[in-house]
Amino acid sequence: MATINERRMFTAPILILGFSESVSGIGNWITMMAVFALVVFRGDGGVLESGAIMMAGLLPVLLGSPLSGWLCDRYDRRRLMIASELVQAALVSVLIFTSSNGVVYPIVALEALAGSIMTPARRSVIPSLVPAGNLSRVNAFFQQLSGTIKIAAPLLAGGLLAIMNPHTAIIFDVASFLVSALLLSLLPKLQPKRTAGSSAADGKSDGNGRTLRSIIFGSMGLRLIFVTVFLGIFVIVGFDILASVFVRDSLRAGEGVFGLLVSLIGVGTVGSSILIMAGKRERDPWNDVLIGILLLSAIPLAFGVSSFVPSGSIRTLVAIAGCLLGGAGSGLLNIQAGTLLQLLTPASMLGRTAGAFQATATAGQLMGVLLTPALIPNVMSMTGYFIAAFVALSILLLWVLYNLRAVRVRARAEVTVG
Repeated sequence: MATINERRMFTAPILILGFSESVSGIGNWITMMAVFALVVFRGDGGVLESGAIMMAGLLPVLLGSPLSGWLCDRYDRRRLMIASELVQAALVSVLIFTSSNGVVYPIVALEALAGSIMTPARRSVIPSLVPAGNLSRVNAFFQQLSGTIKIAAPLLAGGLLAIMNPHTAIIFDVASFLVSALLLSLLPKLQPKRTAGSSAADGKSDGNGRTLRSIIFGSMGLRLIFVTVFLGIFVIVGFDILASVFVRDSLRAGEGVFGLLVSLIGVGTVGSSILIMAGKRERDPWNDVLIGILLLSAIPLAFGVSSFVPSGSIRTLVAIAGCLLGGAGSGLLNIQAGTLLQLLTPASMLGRTAGAFQATATAGQLMGVLLTPALIPNVMSMTGYFIAAFVALSILLLWVLYNLRAVRVRARAEVTVG
């Protein structure tokens, strides 16, 4: 039986989804770096403009994800994903012909809104394509692709921008969306699963009268994973904002070391996904979530402790180890959060739950982006921030561990009653 399940893990639709996501992901990196080149590196933009680009990419996802999830539970997900890629291609093509910041920001925002449907759609279709026992491995497969792209795509985008202007480079992103749409057209119809009565006109509940709110708040497991991911992202997002300054001021290094640390996080993420994919036994997703939080805390711990290390070379080694371990933890947490979402949510509401989950993760990221610059250096030092982040993740780990006991007790009781 295990052999059959392993063969069913990489079905043609899963491979098509993976290749499609990889192609458009590379294109997105090219556009992101091209936008920063237009606004910051080759324009006169500064911190305000850089922050505006981030906000333009995040805020629409926060606002659009609930609607995207609702659409995924109502309509053919294949058509929705194809439409998303084609709309993004049309929007990005506008950037080829403009250098005006007044046009760049709304285009980035609209593209992010159009793309917000992709993750809820993928998460909601995977359980219908593979056995439940292979959800962790398939989610690990997509995480591995994502991690590999984060390592390779910036290098590719940087190389393109070194030999051509940003407008020309964006053409590759337009092409990537079109190729992705073509790949997605090879998928079978991916109609949402409906229970009796779930096609009601309001679309607010499933066939049993359960709303999205009642499903999320009625499940201890879903509540726990939503809060865990929100807090985890909120705490760790400071690394994205402060890492470059930390490398410059504490490690006394430049872009090379900064790029190495970012790449090592990707390497750690890929490593954790390979570990899950290669495992012969079914893993407990909750155990991986706990290990993920523990390993993720290595990043702020390493950055906080390294400030007290007198040797510059040792400080760099400590930071390298922290990023590698933290990347592995991030991979475990992301993979198994998606798995738990799929296991704990009724199939007829999975799109909406996935949309709400994406909005929650984005909200954590946005709050971190807004709060971190307000704290540093006005309220605390960078070292103090990283130490506080480590303490916060440690408390989160203990809180999850404490609540997980109740989740498992309730799960056993439901199995017994069933």
